[in-house]
Amino acid sequence: MQFDLCYKQYEYKLNLAACKSFYEQTGKDLNYTLLRYLEACRDGSTLDAAKRLNILFGLESFDVIAKMLHCLVKQEDKSIPLIEIEDAMFRVGWMPTIEDGDQCEPWPLVVALIATDVSD
Repeated sequence: MQFDLCYKQYEYKLNLAACKSFYEQTGKDLNYTLLRYLEACRDGSTLDAAKRLNILFGLESFDVIAKMLHCLVKQEDKSIPLIEIEDAMFRVGWMPTIEDGDQCEPWPLVVALIATDVSD
């Protein structure tokens, strides 16, 4: 599987190693974290983009999500450092752009897409 973040594609894998690493770093359950994003997307499907983003931003902190994305990515490529993920998350900003495509979506939308992919 893959996700796009700040004009770069990252291969990722959700496996036990990713879950354990995420728990060791944050004390949180990776599957539950993704489930919360999935649920929030379904519950907020009738809301406008700003309100939906507000809900998604409130689910987890920047730091926790950076560690989650890094745990998922390092299952496919151990050479990608956490700072690269953090920098990409910072650079995409906090609102969707008017550009076509999903290469520069805010990180909460990226997490929601990952949650949907994993669910599928």
